[in-house]
Amino acid sequence: MGQIPGICREQRRIESFDVDVRGRLRPQHLFAYLLNSAWNHTKETAFGFNELSERNLMWVLNRSQILIERSPEWGEEIQIETWAKRTEKFYALRDFSIKSSTGEKLVSATSSWMILDKTSGRPQRFDYKTLSFPLVDKNEVETSLGKVPELTNSHQTAQYRVLYSDIDINKHVNSARYLQWMIDSHPCDFLKESEVRSIEISFLSSATQDDKILVLSQKTGTEELYSVRKASGGREFCRAKIFWS
Repeated sequence: MGQIPGICREQRRIESFDVDVRGRLRPQHLFAYLLNSAWNHTKETAFGFNELSERNLMWVLNRSQILIERSPEWGEEIQIETWAKRTEKFYALRDFSIKSSTGEKLVSATSSWMILDKTSGRPQRFDYKTLSFPLVDKNEVETSLGKVPELTNSHQTAQYRVLYSDIDINKHVNSARYLQWMIDSHPCDFLKESEVRSIEISFLSSATQDDKILVLSQKTGTEELYSVRKASGGREFCRAKIFWS
């Protein structure tokens, strides 16, 4: 294993199957790009998927905030950068930046992660420095990454059943799928005329195959709050706040 770079850089081309009817990268695929770059940065280190799995551990995303200056378009070449910043108790903080081939800033994002025991679900303390993983003292987004507020006056906008294709390698619903459900809960005419400018998302628990889930929403000006929860019992899986323009 070679030296781990402090900043992981990846080049990607926006493919036709990742864009919407206007040829712009769908927000859920943008989110997936960011998550994938984080996985790639830890690959073959003490914090990689295989290395953690050998100890019955796994990464889970806790919270994220994404700011979109401009959505990348079909065929466009982009550069994704990601870096680990620091740890705070059980949380690992990681930032992201996406630029065009000409250096135009397209997306800024930040996130917090935990390492959980797969059996007990308990968070594990860890230290990047003791395992020689480089940290970069750079804040791409100035935020404390607080929990998205609870919905107080919501209404149901969609209902789904978790399918096999929604499940990731940890046997839970993929993080980007929740965002897709929230966005798809809107009418097509709204989506054709609107664009996501920022996303804040908090993950509270995990949905699994065959769960029946509800999407609830609450509009507050140009922002909209969302909650994805289990249809029976109401257990909440995640919340998000999306700013539309």
